Amino acid sequence: MINPSILVVDDNRNVLFTISQMLSDEGYKILTASNGKEALEVFKKDLINLVISDIKMPDVSGIDLLGELKNVNPGIPVILLTGYGSIALAVEALKQGAYYFFEKPILNNRPKFLSTIRQALKTQQLEKEVIDLRKEVEEKYSFPNIIGYDLKMLSIYDFIGKISQTDKTVLVQGESGTGKDLIAKTIHYNSPRRNKPLVTVNCGALTETLLSSELFGHTRGAFTGAVKDTIGRFQAAEGGTLILEEIGEVPLHTQKVYLRVLEEKKLEPVGSNQTRKVDVRIIVTTNRNLREEVIKGTFRKDLYYRLSILSLIVPPLRDRISDLSLLVDYFLKKFQEGETPIKIEPTVMDYLKTLSWPGNIRELANVIQHMMTFCNGNQITMNDLPPSVFPLEKEVEEITQGEIDLIKMVSDLEKKWILKKLEESGWNKEKSSKLLGITRRMLIDRMKKHEISMPSGFLKE
Repeated sequence: MINPSILVVDDNRNVLFTISQMLSDEGYKILTASNGKEALEVFKKDLINLVISDIKMPDVSGIDLLGELKNVNPGIPVILLTGYGSIALAVEALKQGAYYFFEKPILNNRPKFLSTIRQALKTQQLEKEVIDLRKEVEEKYSFPNIIGYDLKMLSIYDFIGKISQTDKTVLVQGESGTGKDLIAKTIHYNSPRRNKPLVTVNCGALTETLLSSELFGHTRGAFTGAVKDTIGRFQAAEGGTLILEEIGEVPLHTQKVYLRVLEEKKLEPVGSNQTRKVDVRIIVTTNRNLREEVIKGTFRKDLYYRLSILSLIVPPLRDRISDLSLLVDYFLKKFQEGETPIKIEPTVMDYLKTLSWPGNIRELANVIQHMMTFCNGNQITMNDLPPSVFPLEKEVEEITQGEIDLIKMVSDLEKKWILKKLEESGWNKEKSSKLLGITRRMLIDRMKKHEISMPSGFLKE
């Protein structure tokens, strides 16, 4: 967003001038109003990206103005200010849809104030991009349950759209918690087989003894306890799709069982000598790199080539961190229990973006649920983060002595993250700022703050 427009509303001219000057120095386009009625007129005439308003004003209060603004544009972020703060007032403001609630004087907490403004504008821009992108994607495909608009995810949407109409076997690879099962189900529900059965088998949970019986069924008397004819998972999925989860967990000596049925689409129930043909589309998932498993000799080469005709890799969360804000917003809404929406402080969001997320989307969902459970009121702060997202005790001792200094920890992680993106982009500030989701000016300010200088050998931009 280039030069966002901010409407500042306050009946105190000194406060109005101070805030306007501060934000002008940050590069924002500023419009002002001295009361609620004037603010509404300005808002309806000009394109406004954010509104900052005092609560206590004559005629139209800040709370009333908030309601009017939301009627005109439900997506407009509004930050309310007051010199008479109270928990009840803050709760009411957030309940009415305010993005944040600040107590005056603002200059006492300038960094947090500016950080909140940046986060509010970023959230608004993200929501607009999400709406535009979702409309574009849904016109081409319909994948409402898959969240993400990183370029890696857009390529997956394209892949799903192309292969859903075929009957070819699909291999979905990715780390645990990335959503492989969701991708597999999405392929089925966007295929011509969508109205037929969808059956899932966890290959890693099948013992060698039960393998053939579970997959292909058995006849009465085939073994002790087989009191009647039973169909297997392949037959249960007749006409539809069979998802074989974690195929990489299958022992090498039993993999030939899968190979035969995949090649011939024929099977023999245990205890029967009659071959039955099955009409099933196979989708396979694994958290292992099967090519590497083939090289190590733990996975059959012929089975790998049979499975990998159509193959996709679901990226880990750390490789599409630009989707984090979108995913956090999704989980906040999904796990919402009360009437008042729970919001997350910009500092917390910044910290979440520095994490590596080894558990991927599943871990993020657990962290969001934890924070929503333990937060006071309707605002998630750094105090609500679970211990699991902080360095281990040994690592903490190396960072700081005595009590954990969260501010320093976040600052160190921010510096580490900025350096990582600068190195990835060849120290190109324009590219780095886009990777970090901040403006070029913000990046330069943070480089000065952390005393990060460009190595020799790189041209200055």
